[in-house]
Amino acid sequence: RYAAKLQLISQTLASICDDTPALIGLAEVENRTVLEDLASTPALAKSHYAICHYDSDDERGIDVALLYNPEVFHIEGSRAIKPTASDSTRDILTAWGEMDGHPTFIVVVHWPSRIGGVAFTEPLRRECAKQVRGIVDSVMMSQPSTRVIVMGDMNDNPRDKSLRHDLRALSRPSVSTDLYNPFAEVWSARRGSSVYDGRWNQYDNIIVSTNTPLRPIDGRKRAAVYRHPSLLTHKGSPRPTYSGSRYEGGASDHLPVYIVIGE
Repeated sequence: RYAAKLQLISQTLASICDDTPALIGLAEVENRTVLEDLASTPALAKSHYAICHYDSDDERGIDVALLYNPEVFHIEGSRAIKPTASDSTRDILTAWGEMDGHPTFIVVVHWPSRIGGVAFTEPLRRECAKQVRGIVDSVMMSQPSTRVIVMGDMNDNPRDKSLRHDLRALSRPSVSTDLYNPFAEVWSARRGSSVYDGRWNQYDNIIVSTNTPLRPIDGRKRAAVYRHPSLLTHKGSPRPTYSGSRYEGGASDHLPVYIVIGE
């Protein structure tokens, strides 16, 4: 089952674009060995992915991580930042370097879930968003030309307060210090990256600074959810690896999302 999941995930990542992705943000990672196994699969091995990962204090042992092609993203440093929100145990992963000749700063997150109710858990996600915004502001202040990419499972939709008000990730940025969330234009009641209680959500987002050029993927939209049939149930929802204790054999209960950076 482990080998089957590695194969399905790696083949999915390799088929998203013409070449393997330059950057891959991952959530719910058990440990570094899993990342090494994933990077060495036949579908991904040609890209010689390097790994950015830190063990977090999460009680379930699930971390965030970054795989990157070192020929495209020339890393200069990385750091795992502890969240300030109470009950939030997954680190904020940051990495910085140069990509396509531009200084680039990457953030990978997995914000607190909605277990216990939206009203009860929303303050935790808003606190996480404020902390990430503070990190981004410090980068933009010290080097305004830096391209910023914030990605991960945020457990909130693009129009929720954590993303719109606290992170200031908008579908139409009004000032240069706003961030641009192209997934605000992708998400709808019938489309998203995950399903809960019969409703599609867009908890998985890739957000960029306004100086980061994005190529159109689907018409004029600059973001996409990858919906390959191998990732879906017969009803069209993401096929999980497990449903409770029942083995389903899918890749994930979330569909992968992607953007294409370039002029």
